[in-house]
Amino acid sequence: MTGVLRKQLTADANHTIHIVLPAEMGDEVEVVIFPRSSAKAAALEESSAIAKLMDESGFAQNVLNSAEEDCWNDL
Repeated sequence: MTGVLRKQLTADANHTIHIVLPAEMGDEVEVVIFPRSSAKAAALEESSAIAKLMDESGFAQNVLNSAEEDCWNDL
């Protein structure tokens, strides 16, 4: 089998997770573990998306880089 098994699990009190493999996957597998996104991670992703949107819209180059806004650099 060349598929992928994706599960979102919660560790028990001993920080242990249990996975039952489908027989088609065989006896040897590669395991990669990522922490599940938390509210803090989601907020960081949203901030990054907003920054990317501002960059793509040209706000930083067109507004913040304008001669009128340059007066703030002299403070």
